[in-house]
Amino acid sequence: MRWSPLLKSAKRGFLYPLQWSGLTAWVAQTAWRRSRLVILCYHGISLEDEHRWHPSLFITPEVFRARLDLLADRGYTVLPLAEAVCRLFEGRLPPRAAAITFDDGLYDFYAEAFPALRAHGFPATVYLTSYYSETQRPVFDSVCSYILWKAGPGAFDGEPFVGTPGRLALGTSAERADVQARIRRHAAAAGLSAHEKDDLARRLAEKLGVDYDRIVARRLFHLMTPGELREISRHGMDVQLHTHRHRTPRERGAFDREIADNRRAVTAVLGERLLEHFCYPNGDIAPCFLPWLAEGRIRTATTCEPGLASRGDHPLLLPRVLDSALLSPVEFEAWLSGLSSFLPTLRRSRDWRRRGGREAPVRAGDR
Repeated sequence: MRWSPLLKSAKRGFLYPLQWSGLTAWVAQTAWRRSRLVILCYHGISLEDEHRWHPSLFITPEVFRARLDLLADRGYTVLPLAEAVCRLFEGRLPPRAAAITFDDGLYDFYAEAFPALRAHGFPATVYLTSYYSETQRPVFDSVCSYILWKAGPGAFDGEPFVGTPGRLALGTSAERADVQARIRRHAAAAGLSAHEKDDLARRLAEKLGVDYDRIVARRLFHLMTPGELREISRHGMDVQLHTHRHRTPRERGAFDREIADNRRAVTAVLGERLLEHFCYPNGDIAPCFLPWLAEGRIRTATTCEPGLASRGDHPLLLPRVLDSALLSPVEFEAWLSGLSSFLPTLRRSRDWRRRGGREAPVRAGDR
């Protein structure tokens, strides 16, 4: 469920007195909380203004460091994901257990999150979508969306970018999302290579007066290089699977290729290792994925469904808490403690996970 601004304000107003009363801290110490694991989910740490472009996916470095400070100050035990899920299902979690995950493997993890995590001695798991690590260009869908936002309100001749004549409006987020989707479809229909898509993004930026060279120089929407991946791995960060091209095809052969190509790419950079933890790109889940993943030697998979993980959850449908610029400190601490799990809007999600996903697929917004 997405909270409206009014509901979010009401939720925060409800949580503040609970925090002041000590209830949030009390829940964190209960036996109920000790049998659960909070898996924090991050996507990006802003290098410039990405948190303003997409506040549901990006967070500022300052806020991220404050989150880590809170974990340390409140006595949370941050475990490597593999150890955490093993201890979860064996029933031997420490008090206030947490794990930290990052989706995609963006360069901003190396630049901002990695030093902050090392300063606290916290491990993290990076779910790497490996294609753009190999190509070292801005991720096409993300950079096009960012360019359209950065350009500001207006309209432009879209034929060179969407393949049909007409002016494209950029006045609202819905209009920008529609334009970005049309650009993506046009590039796919034309069968553009990574180099050709990068050229299209550059021409879009030039058309709209956005400095593409700065985007490239600052490495916005770039993934970590092989050398950066090796460095974070040497210092306790675990790199795991997120598909090669950030997609989850419904056809078995294509799905298996995504996992195999992802494994090949990670192994080529980091050497032979256990690659048995997976994250669904875009939070896109279908019931057919579960047996495919199990047959592909995947032990756990994390979703974008909100909640704390328990022994009753399916290991291939583990919930996470998505942290972002939209989450206030009081909401973040309520999730850490487990208090937010008692909100009634989450009950359907928990039931769905325990039934092994036997309902309509859950899908987060495209990235």
